[in-house]
Amino acid sequence: MDCKLDKDLLQDLLEGVIEPIEKLFVEEHLKSCQECRKELTELKLLFWDLNDKSNYEIELPVELDQIKDSLLKQTIGKASESTVTALINIQRNNIRTAGKFLDYVPGATASNNLVKESLKATPSVIRKVSKGLIKSTKLLLAK
Repeated sequence: MDCKLDKDLLQDLLEGVIEPIEKLFVEEHLKSCQECRKELTELKLLFWDLNDKSNYEIELPVELDQIKDSLLKQTIGKASESTVTALINIQRNNIRTAGKFLDYVPGATASNNLVKESLKATPSVIRKVSKGLIKSTKLLLAK
């Protein structure tokens, strides 16, 4: 028996994007058409298989750590630093660059001094510097 039902309607029914009148039609059709019921079951199994995240678990290659270290070495120039230290140094360089920009913004010397002082301190000061920069920026925008 060759069914003339548009198979896209079965997928739309399964996804829940079918129009109400079409849904009624397809549901009635499924009551009498074994071929479409089989097709719908196969689609359900396919959707279930695609949504199963355990099928997509992959192992990361060992070379990934070597690539990371190589990129950090190229970016920072020091191979002996840990990843955390390297990222903190990148943040410090970013803050230093922002401080240079602030030299040219009128009224931002207080923030610039705070940035320069924080570079000498521990990484915990980065949070305070960020708050100071935000506060100074709000003051500048208010003027």
